[in-house]
Amino acid sequence: MALPKLHIPRRRRRRPRILICTPEITELPEGLGNAANWIRAKGGGLGDISAGLIRHLHEDERYDLHIAIPKYDRQIAGLGGIGTHELDQIGPTLQRRGVHLVRDSAFSTSPSVYSETDAHPRVQRALAFQRTIVNQLLDDVRPDIVHCNDWMTGLVPAAAKARGIGSLFTIHNVFTERASPHELDQAGIDVRRYLRDLYFEHFPGGGFDATWYDNRVDFAASGIHAAGLVNTVSPSFLRELVEGAHEGIVPTSITHAIGEKHAAGKALGILNAPNDTVDPRKARWAERFDVATVMEGKRANKLRLQRRMGLAADPEAPLFFWPNRLYEQKGVSLLLALLQSPLAKRMQVAVVANGEERTERQLGVLALGSEGRLARQPFSEELSELGKAGADFLLMPSLYEPCGLPQMEGPRFGTLPIVRSVGGLKDTVEPLDLDHDTGVGFVFEDYALEAFAAAISEALDFCGRPASLRERILQRVMRESFERHSLARVAARYIEVYQSLLEGR
Repeated sequence: MALPKLHIPRRRRRRPRILICTPEITELPEGLGNAANWIRAKGGGLGDISAGLIRHLHEDERYDLHIAIPKYDRQIAGLGGIGTHELDQIGPTLQRRGVHLVRDSAFSTSPSVYSETDAHPRVQRALAFQRTIVNQLLDDVRPDIVHCNDWMTGLVPAAAKARGIGSLFTIHNVFTERASPHELDQAGIDVRRYLRDLYFEHFPGGGFDATWYDNRVDFAASGIHAAGLVNTVSPSFLRELVEGAHEGIVPTSITHAIGEKHAAGKALGILNAPNDTVDPRKARWAERFDVATVMEGKRANKLRLQRRMGLAADPEAPLFFWPNRLYEQKGVSLLLALLQSPLAKRMQVAVVANGEERTERQLGVLALGSEGRLARQPFSEELSELGKAGADFLLMPSLYEPCGLPQMEGPRFGTLPIVRSVGGLKDTVEPLDLDHDTGVGFVFEDYALEAFAAAISEALDFCGRPASLRERILQRVMRESFERHSLARVAARYIEVYQSLLEGR
């Protein structure tokens, strides 16, 4: 007698699982519960693009999405006004929704994302973050792809490769840290299985055992070297890295590693885009306006910005806004030289930024003698939005720039960027051509005061044009800025990369 056939249901094929590892994020997507509203830690553009990409992937639903971020207790408590008990509950609550908060004292007491103290140097914080990802999340989550962002995740691609997991490593900036295999081992990261996929400070010619204590692993270069694919956040910055355009600025290890990856056809540039919420029609702190009311809106916000900053209240004064951190990478030396030149008497400058203490002091001294033409206040989201809404022009004379976001955000508010033609600035700011009604800003080439001042002079000349012409230009710029740079397009590009990694497994 034949036995009846058993019906065994097929297991449903699960969605591809993506683990995104990022040291900073500006927000988590809606739908993850109230606790998600308290997770925010921003150091730069990485936090913005991480938030935007994660939101679009969450809404797309083709992937099983998981996110690994440090648990910055001080920031969470500050946003939520909560105590220790609530802090302890946030981790398990969010983990059930795919958000994995990495707990460590290096994060819980940190005043900011990349701050460094004697007790918790940056390298220790990076090791704490990666230890949890490598030792726990890669095995517990079992992702098909791990997407790593910047140097604080640089060891993860090698560990993922050892487990047969595909990886993408995204370069947002060119900072790196280093530690010896012995130090990594002491920190709880056993790198013996994937030593050959790490990038060492010196080639281990005598074997790995001989360099266990003395030869250091370069985090960022290791991420580039071991990842299945690597991307920068603008095509031009990728070309500059490959060509060695920033010698003496970019670490040699990163230049060499990205050059090898590019030669193998495994490196690409994916241009960032601003968050969809950066929009004068949705402004939180500035007076709202749209394309049709740009002139009235900017005039009202200019007066509001001037009062808040302590500048002379004058709606006709050409107002320039500095949106970036006060570091040399952003062109601080050019800013200081400009403010001490005769051209400074023809302009107002609002600096909303933090940075090196010496630079902050210099700006304070210059502001005292400026007769209301210069003011500097610490960064705040409120003043930053008001700066984009109220200023006429936005200053970004960067020494180098992986991408940058303000030069794409400003035009949405009718604020024209003044940029150096480098990296992502070159990819996003076309010179303004009034005869052909094209372009969005003012561009200069050389990292020199004369070139910067010439671009400023062009901007000042634009202020003298008839109001009807300026209105027409600003309206076109606002419309084009939303059409050209969208997070949906950026997310679609990353999804293409994920698919290529999945197909290649």
